[in-house]
Amino acid sequence: MESSILKEQREQKWREKQGKKFSLDEIIESCIGGFGGAQLFQVVVVSLGWVFDVQHTFLTIFTDAQPTWRCTETSSLQIWEITGMGKCTEESSVCKMDTSQWEWERGKAASIISEWDLMCGNSFKAAIPGLLFFVGALAGYIILGPLADTWLGRKRMLILSSFMLSVSGILTAMSPNIWIYSLLRAITGFVKAPIATCCLVLSTELVGRKWRGLIGFLLFLSGTIGFLSIPALAYLTRLQFSWRMTYIYLSLIPLLYSLFLLPCVWESPRWLLLQGRSEEALQNLKRLAELNGGSLPENVRIEDRRAETQSDSALSRLWGTQWARKRLILVMAVGAGIGLIYFGLPLGVGNLGFNLYISVTLNALSELPAGIISTLLVARARRRRAILLLTLTSASFCFVCVFLSGDRTNPADPSSNQTKSTAGKYPRLVGELGAFVSAVTAFNVMLIFCLELFPTTVRNSAMSMFRQASGVGAIASPVIVFIGRNSPALSFALSGIAIILSGFFVLGLPETKDQPLYDTLEGQEWEEKDLINRSNKPLLS
Repeated sequence: MESSILKEQREQKWREKQGKKFSLDEIIESCIGGFGGAQLFQVVVVSLGWVFDVQHTFLTIFTDAQPTWRCTETSSLQIWEITGMGKCTEESSVCKMDTSQWEWERGKAASIISEWDLMCGNSFKAAIPGLLFFVGALAGYIILGPLADTWLGRKRMLILSSFMLSVSGILTAMSPNIWIYSLLRAITGFVKAPIATCCLVLSTELVGRKWRGLIGFLLFLSGTIGFLSIPALAYLTRLQFSWRMTYIYLSLIPLLYSLFLLPCVWESPRWLLLQGRSEEALQNLKRLAELNGGSLPENVRIEDRRAETQSDSALSRLWGTQWARKRLILVMAVGAGIGLIYFGLPLGVGNLGFNLYISVTLNALSELPAGIISTLLVARARRRRAILLLTLTSASFCFVCVFLSGDRTNPADPSSNQTKSTAGKYPRLVGELGAFVSAVTAFNVMLIFCLELFPTTVRNSAMSMFRQASGVGAIASPVIVFIGRNSPALSFALSGIAIILSGFFVLGLPETKDQPLYDTLEGQEWEEKDLINRSNKPLLS
């Protein structure tokens, strides 16, 4: 709670500035408070959208998994032989046995692979839904992302995307075949694309700069909760697990969320100001101040900075400004490599030869230390140095896993239940977790870094482009997972090379630690050039 002395000092400062125009940062820091109960409510409600985003991204770890099978019983024996077909054992391949010799342990409804027989010659089809999901997400970043910066706004975009995510998830559960399923996964990727970006922007634009790390951690924590909920649901329903019911369970709550809870949050005052809706922005700020136990002076005025937003689209302004374009290209180069690890490793945990429930849970739990480390790094470390170190660390763990990876008994056919050697599966799991934690931390810090690199008029578009670039890496992840079913060593090698190369691009970006958030491209360029003149440090490079 704020002491009465500090509150009196703050009010005295405002009395001295009566009648003047203030920047939004000044109002948030000096009057509303950097972070209070009103902002906490906003963060908690908005962060639920991130939970649903993560759930619909990673639920395919179970719904699209390759289930285990068993030999059918004859005269109480676990194996039997049909003339000319060979003996059924745990080391056998289902592609070389008669269908009467084996069966799925949890029935055909456990996975799309078991329901639609995506084995042997049809095994490549299992990678199509994941590939199209990220292609759809890539299109969503391009088309929907900029709308949150222009006429639609962050709040309405989040409501619309959450609602459509729920609808597409329910429709996916009704898919009659792999092709309709793949199409609906592409639509899901498209509609969910802006959710995480809108969550981050809506939360951080209302708090003081020193609270960005904490807000980032709270949002990353919601992602961890979403990830953890997937193996929890799969385990609780393991005896009668159905991939169709999983989609329905995880789609009903976002529907209620978008209809009844999201309308209660505040639209970004920064966005409202840049749309010329200064009165609405001021009313939102007054309500926030009152909820935090403060108030705004009656005659307070906010600087009007809408001129830039009335000409071109956010993306055209972003690409049309030389310094912003250079930053964006470098940000996207970094995002592509991180995205391959961030999405690819969790989707490929089934290739580790470890218990799927445990390995997915450990991957989800590993986001907690990643979130804590991210918060500390955002608060204390320089952005470029932290991201470079994290990408190098992730690559190192990937290369360790190359030497620990075993091959399947029949490397040309992943339909066997056994691997040639399981001696290294525990160190391999540790290596995979190390690579994932480092990549998640780099991804988290990069999100905050990207938010700080660009002004309000193009911030959502810039972050969507970063997510789009990570989506390019994510598009390759189903292919990496498919390769990993036959050669885990090769999949880890490709992942390590990708992230180590992308990490070096961060060196071309300026440092933003402890810098303010700007509202316009022109304003940011002028302020940063002024900072160069005063500090003689290159910033707009």
